[in-house]
Amino acid sequence: MQAPADPVPRTVTATVVEFTNRLRQAGVGTSLAEAIDAIRALHELELLDRQHIRGALGATMVKNAAHRATFDRIFDLHFAPGPEVRATADPEATRSSSSVDDDHGGERSGDERRPDASSQDLPSDTLMRALLDALKAGDVDALRELAGDAVAAFGGIDGERSASERYYLYRVLRKVELSNLLQAAIRAGLEDPGSLEGRLEQQELSERVESLRKMIAQEIRRQMTAVAGRIDAAEKLGPDLLEEAAIAAMSPRQLEELRDAVRPLARKLAARVAAKHRRHSRGRLDVRRTMRRSLSTGGVPLDPAFKRPKVSKPELALLCDISGSMAEFASFTMSFLHAMSEELVRLRSFAFVDAVDEVTDLFEPGEPTLHTRNVLAAADVIHGDGHSDYGQVLDQFWEEYEGYLSSKSTLIITGDARTNYRDAGVERLRQLQRRVRKIYWLNPEPRPEWDTKDSVMGEYARVCDGVFEVRNLRQLENAVYEIV
Repeated sequence: MQAPADPVPRTVTATVVEFTNRLRQAGVGTSLAEAIDAIRALHELELLDRQHIRGALGATMVKNAAHRATFDRIFDLHFAPGPEVRATADPEATRSSSSVDDDHGGERSGDERRPDASSQDLPSDTLMRALLDALKAGDVDALRELAGDAVAAFGGIDGERSASERYYLYRVLRKVELSNLLQAAIRAGLEDPGSLEGRLEQQELSERVESLRKMIAQEIRRQMTAVAGRIDAAEKLGPDLLEEAAIAAMSPRQLEELRDAVRPLARKLAARVAAKHRRHSRGRLDVRRTMRRSLSTGGVPLDPAFKRPKVSKPELALLCDISGSMAEFASFTMSFLHAMSEELVRLRSFAFVDAVDEVTDLFEPGEPTLHTRNVLAAADVIHGDGHSDYGQVLDQFWEEYEGYLSSKSTLIITGDARTNYRDAGVERLRQLQRRVRKIYWLNPEPRPEWDTKDSVMGEYARVCDGVFEVRNLRQLENAVYEIV
C-alpha cells in the first residue's frame, strides 16, 4: 500500500482558512468545499512558488471573473513574498522609510537598467524616461523594478501613516500619469498609428501600461505588509464596490464599468433631487385659504392650505480641470451632471488646462458619456506648457463668459487646486463669487493632501460656499445632491 504524501503544514492550512474568511468579507463567495479543494491543491504544489499557489487558489476559490481583481489584491497581502524573493533588482530602491530600510537591507544586484541612484534621489523625469524605455522595449523585469522605484518615491508608505491601499495608489498614479505615459510611448514608437500594425502595437502598449499599474498595486501591497504586517495591511484594503473605488486609481476595465454605471446612478440621483424639491415646495401655512376650507367642516381646519413657493431648478456652470490625473474625474463629473440634466434649467460645461473653452456641445443627445480625449482633441484648452494654470484660466473665464453668469447661476469647479506655483487667481474667484448665486469646489484629492506643496485649496475654500472631497462616484453623487 502506498504511503500517503506528507500533509500540508498546519500553518499553511490556517493561512488558507484566514484567506477564505477575508475573501468572504470582501464579497467573494467562497464555500467551505472550495476552501478544502484549495488546501488539497496546495498538497500537490511546491509551496515556495507563489505563482503556482496563486493559480491553484484562484482556480479552486474564484467562480466569478469579476471577483478576480479582489482575489489578487487579498492574495498579495496574505501570501506576500519576503524581501529575499522580491523580483526587483535593487532592494534599496524601494525603501520609503527607515523602518523599511531595516527590514530590507542588501546590496544592489542584477543588471543595470536604471540610473545608479536610490528612488529617493531619482528625479521624476528620469524615472518617467526609464518607464517609457521599458514600455517600448516590453521589458517586464525593468517595469517591475521601476514600479518599486515609483512606490518608494511617491507612495509615502511608512509606519507612522495609516491609510488604505487605494490612497497610496492614488499618490503614485498622480505622479506617474499612465495615460500620458501611454500617449508618449505611442508617439515615440509608432510611425503610422492608423495602420493595422500600428493599432496592434497600440493595443500591446495599452496592455503593458495596465500591467505596470498592477505591478505598482502589488508593490504597494508588499510594502504595506512589510511595514504594517499582513493582518493590519489587509484591514486597510480599499473598498471593492465600484461606486466607492477611487477614480484616479482605476484600471481601464474599471473605468469602462464606471462609464456604464454613470447613467443609472444619475437617473437615481435625479429622482432623489426631484423628491427633495417636492418636500421643500410645501411652503408656509395659508391661513385665509385654510379658514375658508374649514367652513365645510363646521370651522374645524381639517384640510390646511399652504402657500407654495416657486421652486426653480438650478442653472449650473461646470468648470473642470482636465490636466493629467484630473482628466478622468472631470470626464465623469461632466457626464454625471449631463445625465441628470432634466433636473436643471441649464447646464453649461467648460474644460481647462492652462486655457478654458466651452465643451457643452460635445455632448451628443441621449449619450451623456464624454471621453476626455475627445475634449482635448476638440477644445482649445492648451495655450502654453500643458500644465494647469488656475489664475490664467479664471481670468479668461471671467473675460469671455462672465456675461453668461447671473445671480441665479451656480458655479461648480472641479480640480486639485494645484497651481504649479503660479498665481492662484483668488481675487478673480472672489469676483466670480459676487457675480453668481453659489460657488462649490469638488476636489478628487484626499483631504490630507490639501494645502501640501503647490495646493492652495485652503485659499479657494475661504471664497467658495462649499468644498467637497470627491474621490469616487458615491462621493460625487452625495456632493451633487447637496448642491442641486
